[in-house]
Amino acid sequence: MSDVEAYNGKEAARRSAERGASPFIMNEQIVELDAPGLSVLLYSPTALADCRKGHCYVPWLPDGRDLVDHVNDCGLAAFGVRWAELRYFMHFSASLDHSVIARSSDHIRMGIRIEGGQLWVRGGEDLFRWDPSCPNEQIVSIADGLYDITACMVPYDASGYVEIFIGFASALAPPELGYAELPELFCEAPVR
Repeated sequence: MSDVEAYNGKEAARRSAERGASPFIMNEQIVELDAPGLSVLLYSPTALADCRKGHCYVPWLPDGRDLVDHVNDCGLAAFGVRWAELRYFMHFSASLDHSVIARSSDHIRMGIRIEGGQLWVRGGEDLFRWDPSCPNEQIVSIADGLYDITACMVPYDASGYVEIFIGFASALAPPELGYAELPELFCEAPVR
């Protein structure tokens, strides 16, 4: 997982934003999740600060609301995936290349508020037995603020992994989402 920059702290994100650079410390950061379960969670650590180690948070989080409620109010982002046991490479950047959008077989829109200069990436299976820590290689450095997220999945080609491209755009207000259930990123079945 050498493609992931080690987290340099809130200070690095602040300096990047002051220079007028992309909200990301790197132009693109890649996070690898191996067998995440049927969903992926993206959140700022403060969003799930009330979750206690060892507890099960399926279907309700500590405030009594479900995951979909938190997605709709942009407290965190989460989406369903088709293949629970595969390896996922998630590419995080400040924009999405048009060729990625053209190749994608599915996309979703979400929003998120970042506090503390970090976005944590976890598999949905972690909700069954919560651990409040997050491995460094699953932490993305990003400036604080509100973001509009577009996530695109490219067709799976039986290479052994799935690629998801996630673009973040600064937003003045949270998007109005209104999901009735967790949004899902699905693509064609594996080519065999």
